[in-house]
Amino acid sequence: MVKEKEKKILVVDDEEDMIWTLQNCLNHESLHAEIITASSGEEAMEIMEQGPVDLVLTDIRMSGMSGLDLMLEVRNRWPETAVIVMTAFPSPEYKKEVLSRGGLHYIEKPFDIVELRQVVFEAVNNDRSFAGTVVGVSLSDIVQINCLSQATSALEVKSKEGSGIIYFVKGRIVHAESEGVNGEEAFYRIMGLDGGNIASKKVASAPEITIDMPCEALIIEAARRLDEGEGEAGVFNLDALDAEDPFPALTKKEEEVAVNKEAKKISGADGAGFIQQAQEDEMEGELKDVLAEFTTIPGVNTACLVGRDGFLLDSTATVNIDTEMIGAIASSGFGASESMGNQLGKGNMAMTMIEYEQGPVIFSPVGSEAFLVIVADRESNLGMIRLKIKKHAHDIAETAAI
Repeated sequence: MVKEKEKKILVVDDEEDMIWTLQNCLNHESLHAEIITASSGEEAMEIMEQGPVDLVLTDIRMSGMSGLDLMLEVRNRWPETAVIVMTAFPSPEYKKEVLSRGGLHYIEKPFDIVELRQVVFEAVNNDRSFAGTVVGVSLSDIVQINCLSQATSALEVKSKEGSGIIYFVKGRIVHAESEGVNGEEAFYRIMGLDGGNIASKKVASAPEITIDMPCEALIIEAARRLDEGEGEAGVFNLDALDAEDPFPALTKKEEEVAVNKEAKKISGADGAGFIQQAQEDEMEGELKDVLAEFTTIPGVNTACLVGRDGFLLDSTATVNIDTEMIGAIASSGFGASESMGNQLGKGNMAMTMIEYEQGPVIFSPVGSEAFLVIVADRESNLGMIRLKIKKHAHDIAETAAI
């Protein structure tokens, strides 16, 4: 059996009585750690240069190098070493500085030694996580992983466009900072950064609480803002085009006349039928494209547009599934959900989800005569599904004329 490696804890304080107290109280069998001491920040740095340390427990106010300066040096040079800062002169500014700069805990003196011992135990035994490099993963995915895993941590994000840090406490996003901006606006700014590096930091709490919106709602709003930004980037200012353009755009009426003329050339008296068929083919293609967007969401395998009578209007699927059958069965479930809402006085139904062992099925009305059915796996991104439904419901209704 492999013997557990003994942890190494460095206690730093310029008061001999405090060093003696901490050394004796932390020298406990539950910690299974070697306690070493230093009476200044400079001495602590010399000790750390001789070998790795698992945890630094330091006072803030010391002659020479302060505890905050020592913490910053440790975070820069030995990022795997956790730092706990103590002070007998607590202040909100100190606490915010410590936690925002990567300190694991901020402890006020006098403290309960049993509680301190528990904090130290968790700090030196929190090594079941992995460390490494991951590429090709979106920031949104990382944020959702932190939320789903109930993590208490901080994500530091850096890119050419800017930087920021997002704090999580037990899976909730509670604070964000980005270049002088705090709270929700800072979170959206960070989520809008285009590529860069992400570093996860161990923290015990956030410097302050500035966000109380649920994680999923924040991610959806960030995605909505990003989508709107991409849409604006594709808009051209027509007034800026050359006035002598040799191919001026036709008006809608001129375009209809031209198409009708061409249709009559091709099919004579059947020109109207030609136009109608071309329009139907175009709408069908557009509808298929919109439905296909849902299956690009991880975990979504089927998207159907179903009439209230149960007939399938259109569908797309990445698995072998009977979409006609889905339409026939789903209409009764949709009707029951809608009826329940009416009976309870909840108004018109916006969306409903039935969750099964192998994943959810989501219904959402589209227009007055049809509804969407989205079939997904357990690992599907529900936030993105809701966002896509909200984004495309109106377009689907217009395209299918329902």
